[in-house]
Amino acid sequence: MRTFIRILLLLFFLMTGFAIIGIYWTFYEPLPDYSATLSLNGLNDQVDIHWDPYGVPYIYAESEEDLYYTAGYIHAQERLWQMTLQQLAAEGRFAEFLGEDLVEMDKYQRTLGFWETAQRIEDEASPEILRLIQKYADGVNDYARANSRDLPIEFTLLDMEPIEWTPTHTFAVTRLMAWDQNIYWWSELAYAYLDEKLEPNRLQELFPVYNDRYPTTLDDTQSRNVAAAIMPMLSTEKKRRSFLTMEGSQWGSNAWAVSGEKTESGLPILAGDPHMGLSIPGFWFEMHYNTPEQTITGASIPGAPFIILGDNGDLAWTITNMMADVLDFFVEQADEEDSDRYIVDGTGDTPVTEPFRYRNELIKVKDGDDVLLRVRHTQNGPVISDLYDDSGDNNELLEDHLVSMAWTGHKVSQESEAIYEINLASGMDQFENAVQKFRSPAMNFTYADTEGNIALYSTGNLPIRDYNPLFFRRGDDPSYQWNGWIPFNELPQLKNPESGFVAHANNKHHTDSYKHYIGSFWAPPSRISRITRFLEDADSLSVLDVQQLQFDAYSNHAREITEEILPMLRSDSEYDFSTVLTYLQNWDYNYHPNSTAATIFDFFFLNVSQNTLADDLGEEAYEALISLNYLPIQVMSRLLTYDSSFFDNSQTDEIENREEIVLLSMAEAVTQLEDMFGDETINWRWENVNQISLKPPLFAEAAEDPNAPGILKMIVNNLMSKGPYPVQGNALTVNKAQYDWSDPFEVNLGPSIRRIVDFSSPGRSLSVLPTGQSGNPLSTHYGDQTDMWLEGRYRYIYRDSTFFQETSYQTMHLLPMR
Repeated sequence: MRTFIRILLLLFFLMTGFAIIGIYWTFYEPLPDYSATLSLNGLNDQVDIHWDPYGVPYIYAESEEDLYYTAGYIHAQERLWQMTLQQLAAEGRFAEFLGEDLVEMDKYQRTLGFWETAQRIEDEASPEILRLIQKYADGVNDYARANSRDLPIEFTLLDMEPIEWTPTHTFAVTRLMAWDQNIYWWSELAYAYLDEKLEPNRLQELFPVYNDRYPTTLDDTQSRNVAAAIMPMLSTEKKRRSFLTMEGSQWGSNAWAVSGEKTESGLPILAGDPHMGLSIPGFWFEMHYNTPEQTITGASIPGAPFIILGDNGDLAWTITNMMADVLDFFVEQADEEDSDRYIVDGTGDTPVTEPFRYRNELIKVKDGDDVLLRVRHTQNGPVISDLYDDSGDNNELLEDHLVSMAWTGHKVSQESEAIYEINLASGMDQFENAVQKFRSPAMNFTYADTEGNIALYSTGNLPIRDYNPLFFRRGDDPSYQWNGWIPFNELPQLKNPESGFVAHANNKHHTDSYKHYIGSFWAPPSRISRITRFLEDADSLSVLDVQQLQFDAYSNHAREITEEILPMLRSDSEYDFSTVLTYLQNWDYNYHPNSTAATIFDFFFLNVSQNTLADDLGEEAYEALISLNYLPIQVMSRLLTYDSSFFDNSQTDEIENREEIVLLSMAEAVTQLEDMFGDETINWRWENVNQISLKPPLFAEAAEDPNAPGILKMIVNNLMSKGPYPVQGNALTVNKAQYDWSDPFEVNLGPSIRRIVDFSSPGRSLSVLPTGQSGNPLSTHYGDQTDMWLEGRYRYIYRDSTFFQETSYQTMHLLPMR
């Protein structure tokens, strides 16, 4: 018996030992040694990397070639799996490594054509840019080869190897970013679908009002019922974003620059917080570059070598989504006599036709047969309806029509060159010359410099259209073709205004007299009105004030709606709203963690929107509308000011009015809160409702599958994910904390970084990330900034030798192989 027990104990210790060794090699061995000395083939001279306490690398190199090689090496060291996901997305290769369930995802990605576009961009890139991006790719690949046995855990879980990085992948990253920022078509498709269901006068009530020069009505394009046929595209896109943990509609970002006339120091302050989908690791990776030719600090994107948001000592900049209309759907007519041709001009007596351009794509499938995809192109772009023509209903709706997609992101432009030149710019003129080369996505660049200048530049490929741009256009009518691009010098710009500041929060940035069409769907005014009022009232602005504004949780929208509904709540005798009135009447309209009024209001607003619109629109149309929640926010904000016919519930025999729907919606909100949190209203506080969980792309969704292995669930939920955490703010506050209306109060979009550059403190600026620098779950820099981000705190990031004097660091030496 004792011998048997000894054997069992020996086996137990052996198994435990093997498990410990396995855990070490799987999780801990991939962690970098920030004090290592390494010899690398790709270097010409020694490079020193000083790592600050938050894992930000300060790279000191003797040449650009060594600098960007090192940047690639570091990106791979810290974010190799994230970069690999970018490769799979760009090339449409998910099924090759993850199985046949993702064939449809690959078809979608390849039809959108990121990889083909990146190849064309590469073909036209300058030799100088190609040389530097190739050095970056060499750094990525040398890291992957040298650490093939110490790869991130994700590679082990999926039993796959890294994919070789090429310059094409870097160009593709810029187009993936452009697509992710391109949300205008969601609105357009949703409203085209509504146009098929509602009478024109009722549809008009649902349009946000901006007083643009183009009417918001559907032209005679023979496109009735077409929207229903391609509505699955919206569903596919939402699945794609969920799969990559990029949920949220990407409508967000704040930026402002204040001149020295309004600051405490007499020098400009620039602030920016781009709003993006929140996952772990985050979107940005911060770096400092130092060579004899340049010194720059800022945020990069893993996969691209240059600094996207930066401060180079002479100037600083940040970006916001311009919310421009950069995509049109065209209803094409196939040639009845030749299925390989389509009509490009059907306005004359004899139709003019051209052959489709075909692109063949071979999709490899893990443990399955390869799939051949043939993508058709017209002069306007890929035929997107081919993705959904397997459905009999879709075929019946489309009849002989096809829907192609014209997107400015398919046009060749050199964003990498633009960003590289911005990085090296030494003044306003050089910055302006560089920024106009940035064409996709259409963005606003907010700028400030040491000379005291501030500016806001709109830039991007924006089509010149001689037609109503909403809904679908006729592909067989040449008058609907794009007529080139709006010249850069005719795009909205604001330089050194008398107000002493420039600001943008995805709002309409031009006047009604502006001669070009830019768009029709803008962010609600709640954020920009709050920012503008704050900056207008300031006359001695400090960095502390700017921090306060970036973390501001006040909602003008909530104030306006609450003032509208309070008289109705006070006059009611059917419901007991005494508790509700106590909170709403004393609310300061801040979405602070301890606010109960904020919770009551958001529950009410979700209810009143659904009770007002869902019965008229139908479930599918309503879901399409709320997929971009700024649309129903603006629609309901207007409808609540008068007694619209939409308040009548079409599913009842009675005729309901605005007040009845408001009271019903508030009563439902109270019942919901009591059911979820109990009768004690202290439990209704915003911090118990609005929360964020930071989850890893791909694996988060896999772990939620009921059939997922228990070990996968354990690793994802306990090691790779962070949260849930309560979050201050909501979708309409400067500190954005946005949730999907189809999944309320699970925050998925907010500040992807907060940056403040104070030109009176040239050696350092302020920054904070929602997660951290590392993509390795066991790294100390995996989520080490989350608490600061949640609490509105910052850390310093340095631009000069102040770094060595004010912070601790570890130094890694990279030596050329001899």
